[in-house]
Amino acid sequence: MALEDVTAESESTWSPTGFRIANIVGAALAVALAAALLIASQEYAFRVRSLPGPAFFPVIIGVAMLGLSIAWLVLALLGRYRVDADTEPPPDRSAMVRAVASLGVVTASAFAMQPLGYPLTVAIAVAILTLLARGRLRAAIPTGLGFAVVSFLLVTTVLGVQLPTGVLRPLLVGLL
Repeated sequence: MALEDVTAESESTWSPTGFRIANIVGAALAVALAAALLIASQEYAFRVRSLPGPAFFPVIIGVAMLGLSIAWLVLALLGRYRVDADTEPPPDRSAMVRAVASLGVVTASAFAMQPLGYPLTVAIAVAILTLLARGRLRAAIPTGLGFAVVSFLLVTTVLGVQLPTGVLRPLLVGLL
């Protein structure tokens, strides 16, 4: 084995302390996300008459996520997760950049949803996410457009939920 291989191999594995810290931080973030979901769902009705209301699903997911996240945090704090041969190595710089960029795309799309509308925002976001996942441009564009059209039609027609149409409103008024 060459010296470069040994160096690359030693840099691509977790240190026990780094692995423990990563688990604690990940679990704490998951607890915070679950708590935020539960707090945000309080603005909606849990039940409407005798049927589940708009808060029903977020509360169920939030409670399950909170319970699992707390269990993960407790086990991480107790040091129950150990690095072994089956542990996946930490992500490299390129993977971290793509993950942060993906988070940025999802966050930006949440803010762009109202002015641009659901179909356009989702088409752009899915195309960019496909490219970040190392997809090709000729696959990213039809994937984004297809996902946007199919999900928009399913949600608006099957579920009867109105989604923002944004700048495409004049084109979609006659179709909906």
